[in-house]
Amino acid sequence: MKKNQVITAILLLIFSSLALNAQEKNKKELQTVKFETSIDCENCVNTIMKNVPFEKGVKDVKCDLTTKEVSIKYQEDKTSPEKLKRSIEKLGYTASEIKEKKKEEGSPQGKRQ
Repeated sequence: MKKNQVITAILLLIFSSLALNAQEKNKKELQTVKFETSIDCENCVNTIMKNVPFEKGVKDVKCDLTTKEVSIKYQEDKTSPEKLKRSIEKLGYTASEIKEKKKEEGSPQGKRQ
């Protein structure tokens, strides 16, 4: 009887660890890319919002009409910024990727000399 309980406990631990491992594989890290576009009205925003979210790997799309920027969260293993840029251009808009500028650690700002 005790042997059955030990075997059951071991099997339970094995299956639990397999389930956790499968969940971690499904959690893909999302990347974000921003494009400066030629959108200039609500119809442009609607066109992008009706099409780009259905591109493979896209998880979220935001359009800012005042800055003419489109921000896209995507799975890096399913698509790329180049493919997303082409998807916007296929809709008839220009798109150029906005590279985020990182602050340099060795910059003299805020340091005394």
